[in-house]
This record gives sequence, structure tokens and C-alpha cells, in this order.
Amino acid sequence: NALSGELIGELTDAIETAEVDDNVRVIIISGRGDNFSAGYDMSGSGHTEGVPTVDEQLDRFEDATDHVHAIWESNKPVLAAVEGYCLAGGSDLAMTCDQVIAAEGATFGYPGIRMGGVPPALIYPFVMNLHEAKELLLSGKLVTATRASELGMVNQVVPTDELAETVKQEADEIKKVPGNGARIMKNILNGIAESQGARPMLKYSEMFDVLGHQTEYGKHYYKIAADSDFDTVLEYLNEQ
Repeated sequence: NALSGELIGELTDAIETAEVDDNVRVIIISGRGDNFSAGYDMSGSGHTEGVPTVDEQLDRFEDATDHVHAIWESNKPVLAAVEGYCLAGGSDLAMTCDQVIAAEGATFGYPGIRMGGVPPALIYPFVMNLHEAKELLLSGKLVTATRASELGMVNQVVPTDELAETVKQEADEIKKVPGNGARIMKNILNGIAESQGARPMLKYSEMFDVLGHQTEYGKHYYKIAADSDFDTVLEYLNEQ
């Protein structure tokens, strides 16, 4: 479930459609198949050498975080049901949701940090404390669902075969609160994070990611990612 431009557009449209539907009380996001998302689709750079220019990347990242802002700004609670890989931009997507429920075998982290990447939607420091965010973003290491729960990334960890039902039950609990009450409370809680800098950081980190990918290591990573499948890229990053 790599976050291509097409997928980001469709996801954003789906969230906006649910937002204006009075019959929708809770939005649930899950991955198709065995993985939530491995992150952004690096193969769609549109550059012959695999490495976009600064202007190309700035244009791309203006659109590449539309879904994140749609989730953050939605007046309706958004739940993430995470199975398998939840990495890089995929983990940003999950962390922006209002609750995260993970299957026991799920894996979290931001491995692209090891080759000059920067989260284009820097949400980690606003869902965990500073030392915990640094544990992941200074290393690029991957962690299990249990460790992710300890870090504050995940609300619940459940067996894989219980994931869908657990998420449904949590949605049912939220629906016991009046819709306008949940809307007000979500905006209050997001406002606390925004007073600490969440909103500007969700924007400025796009530019930091462009800078990271223009370093020597960032350009090398872009070329590898553009020409290789996900398992090859992940194996390469784990060897660094």
C-alpha cells in the first residue's frame, strides 16, 4: 500500500466524502491485504535519474500530505487499524489518526531516516514524548507493536484475527458520544497539540524532507528506492 499520488488523492477524497455524510460517525482506515502501508511510493519521482529536483520535490510534497491534513482537520474521529508494516509515511498516516489499534505482528518505524529522509508530516513528537520520538527518529529502527504501544504510538495491541472486531467495538464506544460532542472534543485536543507547534510542523517538515533528499545520502536512497522493490530497500536500510 505505497502512498502514490493516486492513492493519496483517493484517500483524501474518501475522507472528505465521509466528512460531509451525516450518517458517518467514525472513519476507519486500514490497509488492503497484510500491510497497513510501507510509506510513500518513491518510484513515482518523475525524474529520469530517479532523483527529483528541489522544485519537483516541493511541488510533490505540497500534495503528498493532503491526506494527513484531511485526517487532522476532519471533525469526525478517525481510527487506524494497523496490520503488518506501518512505516515511514505510512506511520505518519496512522499517527495522525485519533486512535491506533494494531495487530500483534505489526511493525512501526521510519527506516528512511537512515538515508537522509525526514518525515514530511512530522507528527511523532506530538503523539509521544521527546525522548521516545528521538529513539525512533535518530535511529530509523523498526519496533514491534508492543514496543510501539509502550512508546505511545498505539492504543491497543490485539491478535490479528481480532483486529477488525476490536476496531468496530472502539468505534461503537465513540458513537455513544453525540457527534457534535466528539467534534468539539477532537478540535480541543488537536488545539492543544497545535499550541505546541503541531500545525506549522506538519507544513514545514515537507521542506525539511526536500532538504534531506537533496543530501548525498538522500539522493542515493532515492535512486535505490526508484529501482528496487520494498523488501530490497528495507534490507538495504537495515544493513546501514
